[in-house]
Amino acid sequence: MTCRIALLFGALFFASPSTARNLGVKKTSTRVPPVLAPNCRNVQISLGNVSATNFDYRGIWEDHSDMDFNSWRDTMKVFYSCLDPENFVHDIPSDSYGLVVERNVTIHGIFCEPEVPVPYNERQIHLLIHDLTYDKSMWHGLGLPQYSLADALASGLKGSHTLAVDLWGHGDSHGETYPDPWQVLQPPFHVKTLHEIVKRLRRNQQGLWSAFENVTFVGHGFGAQLGALLLDEYPNDVNVFVGSGFPTGKLSRPYPTEWRLVPSISTDSKYAHQPLGYFAGELNSAADRENILYGGLYDLELAELDFVSQDTIAVGEVCWSGSFFSDMSIPEDSKFTGQVCVLAGEFDRVACGDLPWQVEGEACREKLQEVCNFTFPNSHLCNISVLEHTGKAWMLHKLGPQAISTIRSWSARGNSWGNLCTVLTPGAVRY
Repeated sequence: MTCRIALLFGALFFASPSTARNLGVKKTSTRVPPVLAPNCRNVQISLGNVSATNFDYRGIWEDHSDMDFNSWRDTMKVFYSCLDPENFVHDIPSDSYGLVVERNVTIHGIFCEPEVPVPYNERQIHLLIHDLTYDKSMWHGLGLPQYSLADALASGLKGSHTLAVDLWGHGDSHGETYPDPWQVLQPPFHVKTLHEIVKRLRRNQQGLWSAFENVTFVGHGFGAQLGALLLDEYPNDVNVFVGSGFPTGKLSRPYPTEWRLVPSISTDSKYAHQPLGYFAGELNSAADRENILYGGLYDLELAELDFVSQDTIAVGEVCWSGSFFSDMSIPEDSKFTGQVCVLAGEFDRVACGDLPWQVEGEACREKLQEVCNFTFPNSHLCNISVLEHTGKAWMLHKLGPQAISTIRSWSARGNSWGNLCTVLTPGAVRY
């Protein structure tokens, strides 16, 4: 896996949110379990030992006596520096990229079968990978069926199987103790884990599913980046790739101070056992999360549900490759030859900038085309779509139910098995 890493060792950018030192924990957990359709069920996928070559953060700072991994302030310094790619100017020694980590991994997910059984030779599956600060429930409408893309994809005469998983260290996928947020929770380890999941999708898993010949990878935000990295290393893993909300690195993005993220242990009792290095939105940052992830047409109540049900983000995930907002975190010249679909909401402040559609729309489209040309030059078809009236979390906007309606109507007629690369093309879904 190609990795370009740079980091500023000097005066790290440090933004201190207003309640950064508020150690009070909410009294009641805000976990919102998805409401599952009758054809869906929770599953556990035992992957056994997964190993990957990660980046040795602790080794980097061995010679820096002022760096304390148990210090709230130092952890905040590093984390917020990684939210701003412009701060990364010094190369990190190449020998630091050689930390082999191995963990026994069991991934939790939601598996849905088609409402109407399909012939074996038409068995398709969508593998759904969430963004950071989300978990698998984002594909099930955060518990609201009318926003559940996973349910819609499994509907009608041409329904697809779906599998929405929690990445390792997120949602329910964390084992008895949470993984190290510095050394373990990095993209290389996530990619190896996803590769193991795909291998199991390709063969019969007694008690879970039969083998699938056609696998569509659907990733949003960080999940899309992981998918691109997966196909860079394993170009034959999936048949179709759908990536939305790619951080583009060159357009306007939220400033680090807007995120108002603090160590998760200070935000909710459900994170009381997480080590320092996991972050979540601070207690009073609901409006900030809405400002960053929403735009256009959406229900305010859903944005509020989004905030209270938020998951976490780890230092190793943000800082790998310098910053996950940098375009350096997207691989170059993938050998993947399958169909690609690259999407973004027109008000996606990470992928499209934060100016009005009339100003930034064409620039966003051009940037998505650059992603196709740069990352997937060998794809036989790369579709691009800028989704109107939506922000970054487009599936949780008014467009979400409209996309679901389109998927269901097409699938009910038997005209399409609901491939999101087909459904989310310009003009196919409108609000």
